[in-house]
Amino acid sequence: MAVVFVVPALPLSQPLRWLAISALAVVQGIVLLAYGVAFGDVARLALRLKWLFVFLIGVYALLPPANPSERDVLVDWHIPGLGWALSINLSGLEHAGLMCLQIITVLLTSAVVRLTGRGRDLIDGLQAFRLPPLFVHALDRTLALLEGTQRRGRGARRARDRASRSESFAVLRQFLRGDVGAFADTIRANIALAEGQAGSDPDARVGDGFAHDVAVITGIALCMASLKMLKILPGLPFASGHKTFLLFPLYVVAARLTRSRWGATAAGSIMGVIGFLQGDGRFGALEILKHIAPGVVIDLGEPLVRRWPSWALGYCVLGFFAAIARTATEFAVVLLLGARAEIYLFPAVKLVPNLIAGVLSGFAAVVVLRVVEAQKSSPTSEAGPSSRALHEAASRRADEDLGGGRSESS
Repeated sequence: MAVVFVVPALPLSQPLRWLAISALAVVQGIVLLAYGVAFGDVARLALRLKWLFVFLIGVYALLPPANPSERDVLVDWHIPGLGWALSINLSGLEHAGLMCLQIITVLLTSAVVRLTGRGRDLIDGLQAFRLPPLFVHALDRTLALLEGTQRRGRGARRARDRASRSESFAVLRQFLRGDVGAFADTIRANIALAEGQAGSDPDARVGDGFAHDVAVITGIALCMASLKMLKILPGLPFASGHKTFLLFPLYVVAARLTRSRWGATAAGSIMGVIGFLQGDGRFGALEILKHIAPGVVIDLGEPLVRRWPSWALGYCVLGFFAAIARTATEFAVVLLLGARAEIYLFPAVKLVPNLIAGVLSGFAAVVVLRVVEAQKSSPTSEAGPSSRALHEAASRRADEDLGGGRSESS
């Protein structure tokens, strides 16, 4: 992937850019075919961003050069039957084709990493690179829990996925009605599941603080993975940020409940890696950045927001900047391609719904934090208060945070 972006940028290697990147793309395709991936699946992997390709080709072919020079080649194309002449920028068309080839090579390379490795390869590689132990151990435990639920055969796995999807929709419906108790119960149940896994984990670190953080981050990552199954309005660009409304409160909970300075970043990193391994996202391995960047912003901003007056406004501001960071993948790809200014319109369109959802997630984060902390401080026995009672008590405490005047429906 480094070669894909570096070769066109260096003057010495520019004459070989088409040959070098085409050779890399062909090698990735051959590797996938050799490992039994069908040719049609390889083609679908390469064309996942077909609408971005159309946008790139249209902008570079129909608009005049951004930096005119003598090497630019422009031709007039006469539209048959209409008598109109359309100026085609052949130099821009060649540049757009190269950028599309770069993206296709990145996607195929990511598919090779994802589809041809064994289960422990990723964990062993991350440990060899001396990445933070908290991230490595939490990722290892999360993958172990997900793998344990997927060893029942394809039919059982599909049935479980459908059940998990139905459960996620039920939790979402209750959440939108103002009942945060079910969402908090899911968080606590996943954390408890991760804590139960610690007893049989041979790599678990000695130390209650580290083990606690690993369990919390694992539980949060499992919640994030279940939310990724929701397909409310698939394929609609204006609805691209709807999951942010529930994901950002999970980042905040991870930052609040862990003793580590980078709890939200670790949880987002695990979600990014899991999404990449499952083939989620459109930019291959670069898609991991979309989940890491909000975690970094929330880890840096949450301690500051915690010191502010007890308002939801602080978390709304935090969600606003986290939403900007979430779109970092699209902007990073455009930046790496060295594209002209008009291409930034493509990721900018997705920024608007993400900003709206990010701001609204601040209100959700306040209530979720109240309920989770109330559940954490309450007895876990059957005699303890119910999640509904905890939710009502926490909501009363959050009245001031949300600006007061809670309506009857909430």
